[in-house]
Amino acid sequence: MHCAHHPTCPGCALLDLPYARQLEIKHARLAEAVGRYPHLGLPAPPPVLPAPHTEGYRHRLKLPLDARRDPPAVGLYATGPSRRVLDTPDCPVLAPGLRRGLDAVRRALRGHREVHSVDLRISDATGELQLVVAADGGSLRGGKGTARALMDAVPGLASVAVSRADPARKRVMGRTPQSLLGSPHVEEAIGSTRYRLYPGAFFQVDPRSAVGLQALVAELVGPARTVLDLYAGVGAYALALAPGRTRVLAVEEVPQAAAAARAMAPPQVEVVAARVEDLALDEPFDVAILNPARRGSDPDVLARLARLAERVIYVSCGPETLARDLDVLAAHGLGVDHWQPLDLFPQTPEVETVVHLVRRAPLRTWKVPGGHAGGPWHGHPSGAVGAATEAVALVVGDPGPRGRAATATWERLGVVATHALLRLSLTGPLPAALDALARRGHPLAGLDPRTSRFFADKAGLLRPFAHVTRARRVGAPIHGDLMQALVTLGASPQLLERLARAGR
Repeated sequence: MHCAHHPTCPGCALLDLPYARQLEIKHARLAEAVGRYPHLGLPAPPPVLPAPHTEGYRHRLKLPLDARRDPPAVGLYATGPSRRVLDTPDCPVLAPGLRRGLDAVRRALRGHREVHSVDLRISDATGELQLVVAADGGSLRGGKGTARALMDAVPGLASVAVSRADPARKRVMGRTPQSLLGSPHVEEAIGSTRYRLYPGAFFQVDPRSAVGLQALVAELVGPARTVLDLYAGVGAYALALAPGRTRVLAVEEVPQAAAAARAMAPPQVEVVAARVEDLALDEPFDVAILNPARRGSDPDVLARLARLAERVIYVSCGPETLARDLDVLAAHGLGVDHWQPLDLFPQTPEVETVVHLVRRAPLRTWKVPGGHAGGPWHGHPSGAVGAATEAVALVVGDPGPRGRAATATWERLGVVATHALLRLSLTGPLPAALDALARRGHPLAGLDPRTSRFFADKAGLLRPFAHVTRARRVGAPIHGDLMQALVTLGASPQLLERLARAGR
């Protein structure tokens, strides 16, 4: 694919590579992510299924807009500290109708400096365009008059909505879109299934690629009579799978998305507007579909899911969080039966993966040199099983290069994102040493409520960062989720190499 804006624009990191090589890189990323959990015993992933279209595939864009220029610039931010908005209305990964609509939208927004970004969607089913502008204070100058001018200027524009821009300009898109003019929703289709999309709703960027994704999920669901669909969105799977089922329960926390699914649902589909994490459910299902955002799911959700469903189909857009969540599910008795990566985002390193999990014995411990190691998903630190003699811990802040804390002496191995990675030599229980460090103002990363959200969002760390590397003669390499967290937080290669040798 040729693009006049590459490589200044950071949007298509793999554009210079032949498509076959792009698929190899996606495959390697998935293999590396799951390879951090060797105790799962997973085979190499199958080859990545190619996308049917490698350019002109995006049917939705969310981009910053700089109305100080004439015409306004719309595109990604340039790499570097300038935060300059690139002007790329002819971006070749956008569907042709979306490119035409974007150019018309930016010209119609001349002088609207209150507009921070645009969210523009084109329906593959109807050809209609749906626009959301993020504006300062959630108000578009001129209100409905400006919305009418936009609809007159942009062919096919069916609706205009406005959302409240982030005052700090850290988030590209705004919050709580409100319709100004036109249809409150557009319709889209994947295969023969129709969907209702309100402004800002999540949907697959290429409905044509989604046909193959849904076919794969449907094949794995098989003849199941009852289906639980978690993180259901507008009902992408629940509605497609409804024919022939006795009961389908879809759970989605965004009220408008749940309402959209409910509006199109047949009688056997029930849609619940609730956070998956808050749902109290004890009803068994033949199969559950799990389709979380890139950050993955919550360990408590996965533990409950393992009690509710005999089989789980996990649809993931983040290999690193998928690998962590497969580790959690294995600990609660669901193991990988089949998996298939596929490409929904050509020209980028992103890779989608569909995993089929079935009932197996819970994987709580496994053999390592000298004995056994255990996982962290039942309330204990990961690592060597037995009386701990050495451990590693990432603590908030920096307690210094070395010192003593109750039952341990520590040595600082390195600093990661301003926090200290410590190696503790233990003469007594590990919790006593960690409690002593916490009392000095250095609690474990992932445990301190003041910083736990940072570690969860930025590093995928969903538990306290503590690992027993040695219990007398038993050695256990650092657990996969902790190593991945350090990689994500920018730990140096030297520190990662030093840590990889711990417990061996």
